[in-house]
Amino acid sequence: MDMTELRRQHDEISQTAHRLALATADRVNPRSVGTIRWQLARQLIAHLALEDRILYPALQRADDSRTRTTAAALQTETGALAESFSRYMTAWSDDRVAREWADFCVETNAIIRALSERVDRENRSLYPLADKIDNSPARMARTG
Repeated sequence: MDMTELRRQHDEISQTAHRLALATADRVNPRSVGTIRWQLARQLIAHLALEDRILYPALQRADDSRTRTTAAALQTETGALAESFSRYMTAWSDDRVAREWADFCVETNAIIRALSERVDRENRSLYPLADKIDNSPARMARTG
């Protein structure tokens, strides 16, 4: 399975999350972060859609039960993280960010930490399993 695009998206998500972390490092002086937050949201939406459409179905068809079990557990966790991120985006309007900057910074850093841990976990445990999956036409014909 070619994981190039998913890995590229992970890099992009990590870079944008890092920019948001830098922008919220100063908890005293509010900064305009709306553009960065929405960029991160768009990247996550695209990434999760690709995982749901390609990665998880392939992992669920894997011959190895460990791969199927790991994928199922991580897919469930992804749903919870996606919900948390969605609540975060909804809860923090630009006006509220400006009014409650310090609290926004704390919550943003918690979200970034959760995203970073998730990206790292997928890179270390899920993606190597996906790399081992045989998506050759012969195998797909046997399982399809």
